[in-house]
Amino acid sequence: MTEELPGEVESGQIRELGEPESETHAAGFQGAGSVIRSMLASIGRGLKFAGSAVVDLCLPRSCASCKKIGTLPQKSWCGPCWEKMALVAPPLCPGCGRPFLDAQASPDHLCGDCIERNYRFDSARSAALHVSAVRTLVHQLKFGGQLKWTPCLVELLETAYAAWELRAPDLIIPVPLHPKRLSERGFNQAGVLARELGRKIGIPVSPDGLVRKNLTLPQTRLNREERLKNVKGAFEIFDDRKVRGRRILLIDDVFTTGTTLSECAKVLKKKGGALEVYALTVTRALPD
Repeated sequence: MTEELPGEVESGQIRELGEPESETHAAGFQGAGSVIRSMLASIGRGLKFAGSAVVDLCLPRSCASCKKIGTLPQKSWCGPCWEKMALVAPPLCPGCGRPFLDAQASPDHLCGDCIERNYRFDSARSAALHVSAVRTLVHQLKFGGQLKWTPCLVELLETAYAAWELRAPDLIIPVPLHPKRLSERGFNQAGVLARELGRKIGIPVSPDGLVRKNLTLPQTRLNREERLKNVKGAFEIFDDRKVRGRRILLIDDVFTTGTTLSECAKVLKKKGGALEVYALTVTRALPD
């Protein structure tokens, strides 16, 4: 259900509080109004998310895909939709987790990227292929602010994490957004997913463990070489004490070429002194 956020206040309504006496005062007042609207919008998003959680507790949960009531044994998905989901499964690359869809009878083996050591993370996994209902829900969360899909996507992350049998990391860090994009979107989808996964598996989360200092182009518009150049030097660590000597689990929504996750891992290891870095995403997009 779409709700009007408290931050969506018409500028005319704010000016009713009093007309500025000069152009200088007017500019200052408009600036203050912008700050107030931004603060109210953030509060509204938080209340909306909290309200959604209350509704989930009070009403039977429906399937995130077909919307039918009754989703056991999965909390967010009914049995038939869970069975139809394109979950990432063996055979796959033990390095980056890429599934080999055209070689179902083969054992797990390294892909070309991992043989050539193109990635700086120690290993990675994804829960499902970036197709169908899961792809739609990721996009609605990421670009539409549909925070209600967080539980069902985190359920996928939790399932993939359990199947991975990874030694428990010391810290979870989400792939960060640039402050400008964070301000525009209102939240970091990777941060939302990381926070909820950390709560469920009992691992501390550091939302600011990494920061994005460069406003990069959207990776979806770029090829692999352009992606590498786009994210090179884009991330930084302000406090290496959080990661030095620790095992880090990176969280993001989609693994496409792995360039963003690899760059994050490189910074965590080279500049932060992280012992090991692993990556977990909701979906894995494969080349056509």
